[in-house]
Amino acid sequence: MIKVPDNTIAAIPYDDFYRGKHEQVYFNLRGRNKRDWFSRHAYFCLPLVIGNQYGLAMRSLWRATFLWNGGPDPGDTTVTIHNTEDEARHGSLQTMVSNFGLGIVTVQAAFALRTPPGINLMTLQPPNFFIDGLQNMAGVVETDNLRRDFTFNLKITRANFPVEIQVGDVIAGVMPIPRQFVENFELVDGCTLFTPEEIAAEQQAARDFGRERTERDPLRPDGVGRRYHKGEDVYGNKFAYPHQTRLKNGPERSEED
Repeated sequence: MIKVPDNTIAAIPYDDFYRGKHEQVYFNLRGRNKRDWFSRHAYFCLPLVIGNQYGLAMRSLWRATFLWNGGPDPGDTTVTIHNTEDEARHGSLQTMVSNFGLGIVTVQAAFALRTPPGINLMTLQPPNFFIDGLQNMAGVVETDNLRRDFTFNLKITRANFPVEIQVGDVIAGVMPIPRQFVENFELVDGCTLFTPEEIAAEQQAARDFGRERTERDPLRPDGVGRRYHKGEDVYGNKFAYPHQTRLKNGPERSEED
């Protein structure tokens, strides 16, 4: 049983034919803060720019059409590959089939993705990439334990609507998360945790922030909504905890800004 080093996702090929080809399928989103559909204004939203760069993504090797007739069986979904001339070159580097029914297309790559002890991989919608009629299904895999590949499952959301995939389209996302991290959090009434004075101060700060955004910020086009980016509250107090404006080795905004 191998032990993957910390801060590493190891792509282990199914066999030697696929050795070194993982980057044809997977890529790190860190530093890839742009989205084709963003307006210039969207790049001023730091949470979106950071979110764009979280995790890994899978690109399509195929130009394909998915079609679901609305039925529950695997045969009710068809996957048509158009660039069949690439099949000899790619082999099973990436496959797309209808296995499960219910309008689900199963995508599989010729790699086991392995993680350090205690780290899961979660399959999810690639952040702020969208394909009309298609949605990723969320799944959590113990990739420190699983000694094989796993599948990405894409749900067709519209019956009798051809979903068109192009070579290079971003079709799936995957995120490393510590096992049992998420499940430890509970949503509680904040008023049971803090004094009335503390709650009142937080409520007033939120109201003052909202007032600044609606009354003052529109008059300052170059400074609109920049409190969060600067790491300060509405009164100019610096954030109490470390603030992040960029990912490691990544830009904080589009070069277009």
